[in-house]
Amino acid sequence: DFLQCNAAAVLYAWPGYSGISPAMRTFRVVPVSLRDVTGEEGSQHPATGSITFAPDAFGTSSAVTLDFGKEIAGRIHLVSSSDHPVTVGISYGESAEEALAHPYLGIREITVPPHAEAYGPKSAFRYARLFFPGDVHSTWSAIDAQGIAYPVEYKGAFESSDPVLNRIWETGAYTAHLCMQEGIWDAPKRDRGRWMGDLDVSGRVISDVFADRALMESTLTALIDDSHSPVDRDINTIAGYSASWITGQADLYRHTGDLDYLRSMHERLLSLLHLMDTELDPATRLFSNPGGHKIFVDWSPGFSADTPEARAATHLEFTLAYREAAYLLTELGDAPNAATYRAAADRMKAVAQRALLDPAANTFGTRWQTNAIAVLSGAATLPQQQAIWTRVLSQILPEMSRPSEPKPAITITPYYGYYVLSAMARLNHRREALDWMRQYWGGMLAEGATSFWEGYDPRWPKQDFHAYLEADGKAGYYTSLAHGWSSGPTAWLMEQVLGIQPTAAGFHTVTLRPDLAGLTWVRGTEPTPRGPIAVRVDPGAVQITLPTDTVASVSLPFAPNSAIRENGKTIAVTATEDGTRSLITLDKPGDYTFTSGKESRKGTN
Repeated sequence: DFLQCNAAAVLYAWPGYSGISPAMRTFRVVPVSLRDVTGEEGSQHPATGSITFAPDAFGTSSAVTLDFGKEIAGRIHLVSSSDHPVTVGISYGESAEEALAHPYLGIREITVPPHAEAYGPKSAFRYARLFFPGDVHSTWSAIDAQGIAYPVEYKGAFESSDPVLNRIWETGAYTAHLCMQEGIWDAPKRDRGRWMGDLDVSGRVISDVFADRALMESTLTALIDDSHSPVDRDINTIAGYSASWITGQADLYRHTGDLDYLRSMHERLLSLLHLMDTELDPATRLFSNPGGHKIFVDWSPGFSADTPEARAATHLEFTLAYREAAYLLTELGDAPNAATYRAAADRMKAVAQRALLDPAANTFGTRWQTNAIAVLSGAATLPQQQAIWTRVLSQILPEMSRPSEPKPAITITPYYGYYVLSAMARLNHRREALDWMRQYWGGMLAEGATSFWEGYDPRWPKQDFHAYLEADGKAGYYTSLAHGWSSGPTAWLMEQVLGIQPTAAGFHTVTLRPDLAGLTWVRGTEPTPRGPIAVRVDPGAVQITLPTDTVASVSLPFAPNSAIRENGKTIAVTATEDGTRSLITLDKPGDYTFTSGKESRKGTN
């Protein structure tokens, strides 16, 4: 793990070292263009044939930059046709500017034997800068890249009438896939490590799109096995990440229904909960961090140190984790401990009301992150949720739309952006959430992103954009341009627009609440252990495919006073959401078409 998180140190210079586990698959990636020494666009790179670099009168080395068209995880691949060994300098860049001037890994030298092949180090990049010796000829039969990927099938799908949202879904899925390496990493460039906060977001994408179980379970196990037995330190040494380990386990269990794996984690779960208990003030039961441990919520100021704001958000993260722990312990048949942590979650909510609420505003302060987790944890009452929307979360889009000089400090990362989107949906503001998604994640796409970035703000400067990105207490090229914690919109679109959410182990029960949220049409598929769930929504019509042994609570976007038909026959429904929607239950597999009104209006796509 130490070597992995440090780009395998210098081992890539050792003959025969690859840094690739047998579980991974490799494939050839041909660059789409070759740029000259100044970085100007050059000739199209040939997929076949030979390339020669000749010395000049001054012995100046030749340098070229390869553009692979999008972010890849892999390593540069060189095949020599020369009769002598050639040493090549290699630098990678997720942006062209990083490759040209500020490569995260520096410039690595690779010596290629005559008529042989060699590889650069494994990393993530779109651009590769190559420096060829200026004192000898060198001829190459191939200069390309070896892509490295965890073998999964894209089983989940999403498509809508909005091309921007479709690209956001695809880019988030690809970002999460790039992070599936020897474990599920935060990023394939840096840190190349298992971080639970990142996994709590990317894991939802991985479950919804790839239905992966093996890599998810091995990563969650490795995260808690990093500690001793009994567990004597927080996951990744961060209190909030201990909470995320529990919420991540609950989400995975609802997707997979793997009770044997959950049983194997039973004692670890209890041990972690006991550790978390010690981080609360014995008298007030408020998260107080008595051991002075590391606290992290987000990279925004005040959230990445032991501050009152970070403590408040962590307390709310614990509230949600205790509630999810009670669910997992119930599934394990551990009724006494389930009751203990259900009561603990209720106490945490009561403490939040007393100690963290601003009674004048009826919100949990002014910060987006704290108020979002207050909503998701259940700590905020209905009147407080309304105030949180009016005073805090409704201000996100206009605030990020205002021009700002000089560059504003980081307000939120795409990581906690997922929880903000989820809180907006919980408050029934999905249309506004989509507007912010288009501005924020769509803003990255508009700036050329092919995978989602670790840190972003649409108000940051655009010229040499990578130099202005912020995360991890730093700014610039250090910041990752492919970070799993930024992939959340992919899961969100399936959860809140397709409306597919498992409510019991392995999708035995599921809620289906499709919501066009201003779109013309939407369709998609969610993989489950029993087969795919498919949803399509057009104005006046909803189509659902349900697999076997699955009970679905379906909230249709039709008022109950309209004539609602199931496969052409009028059905009885129950009013829900103040009479704006209709609720039915499906308990048999098959294809269902629901229409409202005199006749259905079929979509054209």
